[in-house]
Amino acid sequence: MELGITIPLQKHLKIKELNYGGITDLFFCWELHIIRFEKKNLLIVVNASNRFCCIMAGMMAKDWKIIAQRAEEAIRMGFASEGYTEEQIDQYFAMAGAFVMTKTHGRRPVAGLNRAIEGLYYVPTPAEEQLYQNFWNHEVNRDLCHAAGFTGCGYDNPWSFLKRDMQRVGIL
Repeated sequence: MELGITIPLQKHLKIKELNYGGITDLFFCWELHIIRFEKKNLLIVVNASNRFCCIMAGMMAKDWKIIAQRAEEAIRMGFASEGYTEEQIDQYFAMAGAFVMTKTHGRRPVAGLNRAIEGLYYVPTPAEEQLYQNFWNHEVNRDLCHAAGFTGCGYDNPWSFLKRDMQRVGIL
């Protein structure tokens, strides 16, 4: 699984150089970004194919040191909150392989990341007192959008695109 680290997050993590990834299926690639929102550092994790978003709020210095683990937790919680079983989630991670940090996966996936962040500003509810932000994720993943892995499909929401990706790879 490739974790595409944005330039602001590279600077925050003090990563000097990253390579481009080699995975051709964007469903197993995620874009990671940092923003400051409601006086908290947020980790935004967005799937490069379907724009499914997972948000962690209140990340501390110790959390940034284990960013791959936090990203995995966010993805697992995001899938579970959408009703996927533990077996389906484990199957996804087995298919995706080990984590590799790379550069981001192109303009379209990064545009999806930016649109997910824009959607966050329209959610009126403040952050929950936990890392994983279930309500914010639910709201952002119901926004109509285009997704990089679904050219020509028109508008739908990230939740529906995620379901189609899961069906495409045989998890559903």
